[in-house]
Amino acid sequence: MISAPGAAMLNQKFFVSRLNDPFPDLYERWFDGTEWVWLNHGRSTGAKMQGQPGAAMFDQKVFVVTDDGSLRERHWRSDLGSWVWENHGRPDNKRIVHGPGAAMLDQKLFVVTEDGNLWERNWRSDLGAWVWSNHGRPESRRIVTAPAAAMLNEKLFVVTDDGNLWERNWRNDLGQWVWNSHGRPDSRRIVTAAGAAMLNEKLFVVTDDGNLWERQWRNDLGRWAWGNHNRPTGVSLRTTPGAMMLNAKLFVGGSDGHLYERFWSDAAGSWNWVDHGRPPGTNVGTQPDAEMLNSKLFLGGENGHLFERVWTGTEWMWIDHGVPMHDQSAHVIGAPGRDPKLTVAVMGDGYAEGDLNAYRSLVQNRVVAAFGLDQLGDHLDKVRLIRIDVVSPVSGVTTRDYDERGTVSASDDILTAETTRFSRLGYISTSIWSHCWMEISPRTNPRIESIRARFAPDATKVIVLVNDGREGGCSRGDNAAFTRGESSQVIAHEMGHNLFSLGDEYNNDTQTFSGVRGEANLTETPSSWSALKWSSLVAAGTALPTPAAPLPPGWNANTSVGAFEGGGGNFSTGIFRPAISCRMNQNDPPWCPVCGQEIDRIMGAF
Repeated sequence: MISAPGAAMLNQKFFVSRLNDPFPDLYERWFDGTEWVWLNHGRSTGAKMQGQPGAAMFDQKVFVVTDDGSLRERHWRSDLGSWVWENHGRPDNKRIVHGPGAAMLDQKLFVVTEDGNLWERNWRSDLGAWVWSNHGRPESRRIVTAPAAAMLNEKLFVVTDDGNLWERNWRNDLGQWVWNSHGRPDSRRIVTAAGAAMLNEKLFVVTDDGNLWERQWRNDLGRWAWGNHNRPTGVSLRTTPGAMMLNAKLFVGGSDGHLYERFWSDAAGSWNWVDHGRPPGTNVGTQPDAEMLNSKLFLGGENGHLFERVWTGTEWMWIDHGVPMHDQSAHVIGAPGRDPKLTVAVMGDGYAEGDLNAYRSLVQNRVVAAFGLDQLGDHLDKVRLIRIDVVSPVSGVTTRDYDERGTVSASDDILTAETTRFSRLGYISTSIWSHCWMEISPRTNPRIESIRARFAPDATKVIVLVNDGREGGCSRGDNAAFTRGESSQVIAHEMGHNLFSLGDEYNNDTQTFSGVRGEANLTETPSSWSALKWSSLVAAGTALPTPAAPLPPGWNANTSVGAFEGGGGNFSTGIFRPAISCRMNQNDPPWCPVCGQEIDRIMGAF
């Protein structure tokens, strides 16, 4: 499970506490320019995270309470080029149970301790140190919510155990802090913290009957007044109001699991309710917070996922950010280093946190096994394979079903069904050859490159394992992707394309090739058979071109080399391959001598 998000910074990052094992840590959600990524900030001296991060200061420090009741600070040290922890301990050795909140002047924040007292943590520049100050309780009533709704760097609001709202205000004329009672709205007990402060003159709370109330300073009256916003029809409101935008709207969670917006319409001259529905597959679980750019907010779902609600300019959309779980990497062939090696990254798409062990097994049993096959297996000391554990917010990838028209042209096929899953890399499994077994989305290549650059910058090639049970393997440029159902032999075939630029030695059509083939294992009709590019591997007396039947006595379909017509995937004439049986035309047989020679040549450079 996760806390409510908080401590938004620079419109590109915020923080959330993961509250369950194996990583009950502080997490940052950061937009790197390509995608949102999780960064694990760990724990301070092993203490687990307890509540919502808050009280952001200078866009470089955040505060959080841990399970030992202490206040911890996470801040960026530019002199070290890294984040560091600082333990602020407990005030008067009392456990902190609410906060941190109500940051002011980038130098002070407030918390509530187990005895119901309000405490201030203040940086004293005259002392060069942080100090605790006890603000006590209002009229001896225990405070039961986090300090919130800071205004003008001189006031904040809390709720006490009798359901009353109280203000803590700095009085310049008195030179001291004072308590001001705001009472209850219509004698209803307040059950949430104050939230969604606007214009330094209003804030919002929810009462025990599920209604939203506004507390506003009325200049025309010279006093504070309560305004009842009621609630959406048939729904009780549950969460602290939050995610204020444009000083005209706020958001709150309802008893039906929906997110609701309360907004002021200048045109109508009134406040209105908008039902945003539930996050996909779950209910609203935390207060909405971490609003950015007046167009997006974040909240936790009951399923432990983080969700974004964003205005695209034409509509509101839900985006599932998954659970706080950081990407990781490990070397599964070779060791870290900068010595020249064939460096390849392998990553997954559609593997959620619960799928990662299965993904790691697939890497070992399929990808690592493929690197051990045939001639490539003789060069493992020259390989560095880096497994990147890419965590998707959902399990599985988008699938598309086509009515294949019996041609190699994908444009002739008709899309008959689609199941959408917002996987991390955006692969789309099709399970048909004319669509390369899988398609890609606009986010696929940018995200692959972003992840590769973070974890394996020296990798020149990328292998992706796609979490779909149907068959499929496809190479595109420097990337090769495979569904989880494919064997190490199929992966080795695609690696022949991806790593060694070998061509397909099969043909699926009756086309005639014209032009020049650059692959080591394919050729156009040579000007003379003595100029055949692999002539050194052809035994004396072998007919060129080589008829498929009858073959000379003792001919080995895999290791004997000739020039057999057909190849390149689509061509039955005008193109020649070196062997009857090879990994580049049947997947399962070993690479033929011509392919093996090319693999040896390329690996010999390392």
